[in-house]
Amino acid sequence: MQYRMPASERLINMMSTGRALRLSLSLTLMLISCVVMTRAQMRPMSSVTVGQRETANKQRAASAQTTATKAAPLSEAKAQDAPKLKTASRENNATVTRTRARRVSPETAPTTGQTGAEVKEKNSVEASVQAGAKTQASAAGAIDAEDEPPVMSSEAKDETRVEGRLNILRAQIEDAKDERERGRLRRMLVDYLVSLDQKHEAVEELRSMMREERFDPVGFYNIGNALVRLDDANTAIDAYRKAISQRHGNYARALNNMGVVLLRQGRWEEAQESLISALRQENYRYAEASYNLGRLYAARGEADLAIAEWRRTLLIQPDHSDAALALARAYAEDGSPQRGLQVLDQFTQRSGPANVFNAARQQIMKEAASIQSERTAVKVSNANATEAASALRPLQVDTQTYELLQRARAAREGGHFEESVGFYHRVLEAHKGFFPPANLEMSYALINLKRTDEAIASLSALTAKEGAHYPVAYYHLARLYEAQGHLTLAEQNYNQALAAYGDTNPQLLLDLSRIREQSGNIAGALAALESYLRANERAGRTPDWANAQLTRLRQKLAAPK
Repeated sequence: MQYRMPASERLINMMSTGRALRLSLSLTLMLISCVVMTRAQMRPMSSVTVGQRETANKQRAASAQTTATKAAPLSEAKAQDAPKLKTASRENNATVTRTRARRVSPETAPTTGQTGAEVKEKNSVEASVQAGAKTQASAAGAIDAEDEPPVMSSEAKDETRVEGRLNILRAQIEDAKDERERGRLRRMLVDYLVSLDQKHEAVEELRSMMREERFDPVGFYNIGNALVRLDDANTAIDAYRKAISQRHGNYARALNNMGVVLLRQGRWEEAQESLISALRQENYRYAEASYNLGRLYAARGEADLAIAEWRRTLLIQPDHSDAALALARAYAEDGSPQRGLQVLDQFTQRSGPANVFNAARQQIMKEAASIQSERTAVKVSNANATEAASALRPLQVDTQTYELLQRARAAREGGHFEESVGFYHRVLEAHKGFFPPANLEMSYALINLKRTDEAIASLSALTAKEGAHYPVAYYHLARLYEAQGHLTLAEQNYNQALAAYGDTNPQLLLDLSRIREQSGNIAGALAALESYLRANERAGRTPDWANAQLTRLRQKLAAPK
């Protein structure tokens, strides 16, 4: 039987439904009313805002077009970011990732004011010796940046406007209540001074900022980057150390940039410590630090370690063009041109063709063809094979020798120095006791084993025949003789290294000055230090501490016997 709802129940349901509908309709009407009122209130403000935005956009566009004709202002290196300075408060993972990915070619000179870009600065210090050839100093060091420079409007350089602008900036700095705002204004002042070619005043302002006692690691980091761009390397190092100290040693980007500057000064041990610390803090995933460490190893003639670092760089950052070029050339100079060509081909497949890679490819192919033709000529004429090989760069390496060399390098890199020495001896036995990469690299393993006399013998054999191509061997010999107290031999080898490197490594003049002073040759020590200062002056920098050292030596020389 079909159930029929009683009339009273149906009436109650209808009344409930009606109340719900009326409530829903009432709420809907209230919502619509609110929206209409809000739009009515916003409409006049919106029209004004649009007009203001259009005017502001036009002004910014005009300002940007004018500013583009002037020199860029100052800021963080790849920072070095200054080198190849986003406000300090924007230091986050996204900024770090973007900054490390940006690149400028090694030939591009850093500009004061390139903040937030990794700048590759031309390195005039290192002569890269990559297990087979003395490579001219053309490698670039990558520096990181944290901060962006303030944008400054274009102004005519008449004295009245310049002086007025400087006075306004200095007054704003004086009145600034917030330390961060004061720092921003002072960086703007430095940028302005640089754009006016008042480099000395800009450097003095940065030095004054660096001497302040405040907690601002990012600020000191960017000051270091700016000082690097202005060629005040020693004060830049002090600024980096201050930034690192304020972070209790945990500042990978500052460590990387400081390592680059130390490398340019020829302070290899300090540079290595700084770069390895940067890598450790980033779990060995810091592409620029790995690339720079490779350059350090190449400068010291440790081609195997340089190759390993550049391979790691490409694993971390496959589009790192400088690492790809360095790796390809290192393979070619190390006796494996085909592997060098393979690196170039793989890179161009990923990133597209480039003239610099085409030129590198042609150079490697030309050298490989030269080696082949030389081998043929030697067979036909029965010429002295040893002399023919020594005249070639890269070296001729047969498959067996190359495999032994790689096993020796793998053992040394793994800390198995005794094992690596055994492999190097096998290489030397196959080449009548002399094979330049083996002689050089075996000496490093022997030094780690504290077998100094054997290391000296290995390096001496190398300098006797191939010193011009491996000047780093003179440097290591000098260090070993100095440690043993043989100051005359140390001085001789420092002189040889200096003659080979020329003006590219003035740090050797400091080593020479130190040795001469220890030997009692104060006049010679003074002459070497004066040469060091002249070399720095030509590069546009004069370390303050060197002037103090100069005064001390002059007083010592003038003192009665």
